Amino acid sequence: MTTDAGDALLSDLHEHNPWWETGAEAFTLPARQKSDFYHLARPGADGSQFEDQPVLALVGRSGAGKTTLLYEFIRHRIDAGDDPTRFLYLPFDADPLYQLHSDDQLRRAVRYYESRVLGRGDANGSHFIILDAVHRIEHSTKPDVDGWGSVVAELLEDAPDRHVAVTASSEIQIQREFDRADVPSSAYAVQPILPEKFRDYIFALYPNLEANETTRISPTSIRTGDTSLPTAVERGDPDALVEELRSKHQQVADDERRIQSRVIDYLAMGGVISYAQAGVVESADDLHPDAYESLREDVKSALYREIPGFESIKTIDDLERLCALAARNCGAEPIDYRDLTSLLDVDRRTIADSYLPALSELYLLTGVTEYDNQRPRSVRLYLRDTGLATALTGGDAASVRGDFDREADLARIAGFDHTMRFAYGLKHAQNIDTTPTVQYWRGSNGEVDFVFELNETPIPIGLAYRPGTRESAIAAIQEFQTTYDSPLGIVLVGDTPRGEPPIETLEDGIIKLPYWLYLLLC
Repeated sequence: MTTDAGDALLSDLHEHNPWWETGAEAFTLPARQKSDFYHLARPGADGSQFEDQPVLALVGRSGAGKTTLLYEFIRHRIDAGDDPTRFLYLPFDADPLYQLHSDDQLRRAVRYYESRVLGRGDANGSHFIILDAVHRIEHSTKPDVDGWGSVVAELLEDAPDRHVAVTASSEIQIQREFDRADVPSSAYAVQPILPEKFRDYIFALYPNLEANETTRISPTSIRTGDTSLPTAVERGDPDALVEELRSKHQQVADDERRIQSRVIDYLAMGGVISYAQAGVVESADDLHPDAYESLREDVKSALYREIPGFESIKTIDDLERLCALAARNCGAEPIDYRDLTSLLDVDRRTIADSYLPALSELYLLTGVTEYDNQRPRSVRLYLRDTGLATALTGGDAASVRGDFDREADLARIAGFDHTMRFAYGLKHAQNIDTTPTVQYWRGSNGEVDFVFELNETPIPIGLAYRPGTRESAIAAIQEFQTTYDSPLGIVLVGDTPRGEPPIETLEDGIIKLPYWLYLLLC
């Protein structure tokens, strides 16, 4: 590599784009594509989400798989017949030198690509420029250094048949840079990339379940159509939805035991380290303890590296402390804002309006307040990945397997995360362009763990993962239904006694559903 920092990226260009020479053989990827691949690349359909607008930004925390998705997209298109020279990949986190005068380095790399690489292939002018980890390029206040957004704007002006993809940690990093560069919001789209769900873990472990149409459970009919949850809410009748849920259970009834047995592995590992770069980790026992240490350090470094971009954050240590507190508490009890202000020595506004939004932007932690409470005094803290909860408490797979209370706590975290995804999927299927929220509710008969709204109708979900908690969960749901005139509710049970139907309608339109099946459908 040259000692001239200004040529660092250009010097390494072929190293980062080996497919120019070897085609699809350049890739070493997991056998199963990441779940987001299917809607991003749209295999079998015309075009891709990368081509719906000039710029597509993938955002998400470190380790969620953004780079893997980019590689999967490139390989897919090469396999489909695209010339390998149509794709230029520039990783700004691969070498700190790439981040020095990155505007000039980026321009040089693109000029070289256009003149020496793109022209030699059969690309027909249309091509993709992929900028990975643009958040590592700090915005410069020097008048002679442009931000990456300005360079992207130039790239789009130079070639109308060019598509640009970028990755960053959060949406605000994308918005802020494009606002500085006067790039209109209509020119770009932002797609969050989250850790893999339980569904992804199971299909990666048992690919035959996904490959076989008989056993591949699809959530589509639960989201839209005559048998969907929205239709059940609209009609005030859960019967068609319950029959559809029973049908889906029947699809995998022969595999129920092995699917359910993997719940604890997923809870112990979460969606990041369970689905590693080289493929799925079959059992949490197979993980080296260093995997949790690495995850903890990744999150710590992300906080110190990314949060400075959030102007309102003064003490980054406090965010690390909030994550550690969430890992211990697992959303079991609301935490009074007064206690948080005392612990962190900041005011409530700083916590509610700065700390929690920043952690949410990085898809690390979500603060949840009580449903229908305009002046909440407390907040539940939910990490968005159970593996992170294990890592931040210094635990490992054995610490989860040997402690059922801890397993149940992690089940609550996964239940919240998957309910967020479930609510998002429902809104997306109905073309509702609003960010879903999931809250909790406390009544005199107990607590409803999760509440989200569907067409302004609240849906209560109670978690009965522990034996002996089902009746209290049902009582809380019934009280909620009476209070808010909600036509149905869902109670998630950790285990179903022998001889008892796994799915059934209880009184007041409450649907009993196995926890593992719920995760599989989210």
